[in-house]
Amino acid sequence: MQTSQGFAMNGREVYEKVHEVSLKSLDHKIEMTMVLFDKGGGKRTRSLTSYSKNAAPEAYKALAVFNTPPDLKNVGFLVHAHTFSDRDLWAYFPEYKRVRRIANTSQDDSFFGSDLSYDDFTGPPNLDDFKFNILKEEELDGKPCFVVEVTPKARRKYTKYVAWVAKDLWIQLKIDYYQDKDIYRSGTFKDVRMIDGIPTPFRSEMENRKTNHRTELTLDKVQYHTKFADDLFTQRSLERSGK
Repeated sequence: MQTSQGFAMNGREVYEKVHEVSLKSLDHKIEMTMVLFDKGGGKRTRSLTSYSKNAAPEAYKALAVFNTPPDLKNVGFLVHAHTFSDRDLWAYFPEYKRVRRIANTSQDDSFFGSDLSYDDFTGPPNLDDFKFNILKEEELDGKPCFVVEVTPKARRKYTKYVAWVAKDLWIQLKIDYYQDKDIYRSGTFKDVRMIDGIPTPFRSEMENRKTNHRTELTLDKVQYHTKFADDLFTQRSLERSGK
């Protein structure tokens, strides 16, 4: 059976599949390396650890802590998602010895100077906050994909994004964020490996088209099905770098 657009699924159904995969990956500990490249060829390398848990009956909790370089060591980011649309976000800066609340209106801002956003380090979104439209089907890196236009219903830093979703994996392999007609941020997700049955891109890159600045993210160690206690995801734990 095909939809009225001629596709076997509609855009919302595609992202329901993406959401299912995201939920499976919520319980995790991931160690990663982040490299920032500026337009002049300079680069900065950082390492960080991400912790997350499915917090049912609420949505999820997540904590990210930088390990290196020295000027970012123990800087952290904490998320409490009561629902997939109602989230509290905080950042901790050891230099100032205080936790700072991040407004949800800042979720699309740069994640500590990188080309990723705070939103990129949270869990899956609330699907009811978006409209979905399949534009076409095409292969990307040999994988058949649905190309889906996703438009937020509320004001965001981007007016829409277009994503290439792998049909067999139900993860995004490429994403272009638009401000009106122009792409301002573009990402790719590669080296996809199956870890405990969960498709996981080990290499991703996000580029800011306006500044010619880009960020590469490499996963060094991935653990799923972790069982972290709730006290890991508190402001006190944030101040102690998850220790």
